[in-house]
Amino acid sequence: MAASLVSVGLLLAGTAAPAQDTSPQGRLLHFNKPPNTSLIPNHTDDKAATPGSAPQDSALRPAAFQAPVRDPAARATDEGQEYQVQLEPPGPLRLFRIESEKALQERMRQEVRERTPPGQVPERIIFPEEPVISRIPYAGRSFPPGNLIVEPQYLCYQRLLFEQKNSERYGWDLGPIHPLAAAAGFYWDLVTLPYHLGTAPCRYYECSAGYCLPGDPVPLLLYPPELSLTGLAAEAGTAIALFAIFP
Repeated sequence: MAASLVSVGLLLAGTAAPAQDTSPQGRLLHFNKPPNTSLIPNHTDDKAATPGSAPQDSALRPAAFQAPVRDPAARATDEGQEYQVQLEPPGPLRLFRIESEKALQERMRQEVRERTPPGQVPERIIFPEEPVISRIPYAGRSFPPGNLIVEPQYLCYQRLLFEQKNSERYGWDLGPIHPLAAAAGFYWDLVTLPYHLGTAPCRYYECSAGYCLPGDPVPLLLYPPELSLTGLAAEAGTAIALFAIFP
């Protein structure tokens, strides 16, 4: 019974509290009680409270550090002076526009005049003065002709009549039968020596153009002799001469 009486008393005390005022003047919450003027600097109360008198309702005053409300006209003026950022991508005419330094400066001045509201003095744009580097006309760059030596990517050498490209150039090794294969290649080159000498007789050199570099991983290939009529004539003449000398 005592607990219920205490709860009823608290409920009545809560309903007797002064209501809050939510007036739209500044949108601040205040109570029906004079503000504490001791917290506001340089505050003087016109109506000093007499001792024993009841507090009276006072008008809502702005806080000491509250920002003043700006005039809508002044706000619109300031917003008009701000730079308008272009959100649309520039077209080809603007993106690839070629203009001189003076034309660029004049275009910037025109944009400032267009952004300035009517009745106001446009902002003055001052560009720094460019120093004069030289007053002598440009004569161009003239250099004496030079020589450039470029090494080719191929090498020319005398004709190799007994070359074995697979083993000597690319490092092929046939294991136990390699000596037999090398001897067979040597004797084949010896028999066809007149043919090789008669092939392109006016050419006394060979070049490495068209071959892989030494040591490259090249598969085992056969290099048959090129077809040559002069080579066939030289080979046939050598055979006839040998049969004539050694019947």
